[in-house]
Amino acid sequence: MRLARKLYAIAVSVLFVLCVVSTGYPRDEEKRPERILSMTPAGTEILYSLGLGDRVIGVTRYCNWPPEALEKPVIGDMMIVNLESLAVMNPDLVLLSNMNEHLNAKIEAMGYRTIVVYQDDFEQICKSIQDVGDACGISGEAGANVAELRKSVLSMTIPPLSSGDARSSPRVLVVVGRDPKDYDLKKIYVAGVKSFYNDLIRESGASNALDLDVPYAQMSREGLLRVDPDIIIDLIGEHGGADIATGEILGQWKVIEDLRAARDGDTAIIKGDFTLRPGPRYPLILAAFIRAIHGGEREITE
Repeated sequence: MRLARKLYAIAVSVLFVLCVVSTGYPRDEEKRPERILSMTPAGTEILYSLGLGDRVIGVTRYCNWPPEALEKPVIGDMMIVNLESLAVMNPDLVLLSNMNEHLNAKIEAMGYRTIVVYQDDFEQICKSIQDVGDACGISGEAGANVAELRKSVLSMTIPPLSSGDARSSPRVLVVVGRDPKDYDLKKIYVAGVKSFYNDLIRESGASNALDLDVPYAQMSREGLLRVDPDIIIDLIGEHGGADIATGEILGQWKVIEDLRAARDGDTAIIKGDFTLRPGPRYPLILAAFIRAIHGGEREITE
């Protein structure tokens, strides 16, 4: 009888464990994070788009969207973080990006859970949204968010021209970084085929003028003339450039008289940090690219 009771107790215990596993009852390391620190602007936008803004306990000084994020404590910039301050905040989860992934090992060594938000192309953006949702216990909501994002992009995508088409796809050069006060355009940074901007160019029915297998590259005036794109899209962020008049920026490009896009008036200025955030606002960036490439607009803001 005693043996039967022991066997019964063991069976009940095993059944309980099986029920816990089958119902997805979280283990300690899998508990839903309630204190999330975002070390990436794109990650911050993902959190708010998923309705997780109330769980955010800190952001970087570059996390300026949505406006509610500006009310959160600032822990520093993206590349450098005060680990003592991080420990004081005691987050359940820390979001990083592939731009500051070098911080991952240090933060994990302190015992904090991390997620790296990758953003080199549209598929990575979608996966990052799903990964954050999975980690925060809202997989279904994240899946619906991704599905809506894909639907929105698909509805705007312009099919590429066939090789037999008499026309040719415009060759577009996307300038992602430069000093807007550098009137000589001596140093600019442009998007290559391994950046998410390449997806935006392709979805806009165009081709990347910088046909190099790199995310980004530095380019000189001589390099610009060698590439000689049909259209230039100059992305001007809010730090150090948004207050400069569009006419002044366009005038800088016209200085290079032999550059076709500048000479023919095919340089578009898109202002605002939204173009630098590979995340939930991806459709807004795509819409701006289409307006610049096919709509002939030369000054675009969010």
